[in-house]
Amino acid sequence: MGTRRTGHIDLRVRRSQAAIRAAVVSLLSEMPTQDIAAKDVADRALINKKTFYAHYPSVKAVLQEIENDAVVEVSGIVESGDVSTPAGLSQVLSQLKALASDGATAFGSLARTPACTLLSERLRRELSARLGGLSAVSSQLSASLSSRVSCAVDFAAGGIVSLLASWLFGGRAMSEEDLSQTVIQSVRSCLGPVRLASGRAGDTGRA
Repeated sequence: MGTRRTGHIDLRVRRSQAAIRAAVVSLLSEMPTQDIAAKDVADRALINKKTFYAHYPSVKAVLQEIENDAVVEVSGIVESGDVSTPAGLSQVLSQLKALASDGATAFGSLARTPACTLLSERLRRELSARLGGLSAVSSQLSASLSSRVSCAVDFAAGGIVSLLASWLFGGRAMSEEDLSQTVIQSVRSCLGPVRLASGRAGDTGRA
């Protein structure tokens, strides 16, 4: 009896949260994020403000949750594929394209709203951190060279996210194969010289 009651309550909670999230996404297309009030969301979700605050402390918290879920969805696709080869990256791009067109996903729900800009910036930071991990040797280099590595990583991350955003949301006419080649060549042009430079620095130190 208790188990059924708990399950019933959990189902109601999930339904309320789903309605709130859907209401926020819907309102994003009609007004600036900062203008969306809890009452707006409650009215759109057909609940009262008390119910809204029982689940979320603010509209910003709802948007943050959707954004976090979107990043997890994208990261899951990227991490499960081989983005180091054109063929592997092309497959990942196809999956991202399908994700962006699926309004039932967090990423897809934000894809064509103004919040997409915030999501792109979040993805840029995430990608920059991951690319930075590939240049871990920079911590052993001079401050000047380490700074160059950091700048190259940020530049590469910004370029990749910009390309993806314009391809997924801006109507850039490119095939997955062409885009994958472009992305890989861009990363190599940004980080390749840095790796060569770090190698020379290491050789000089050993000499």
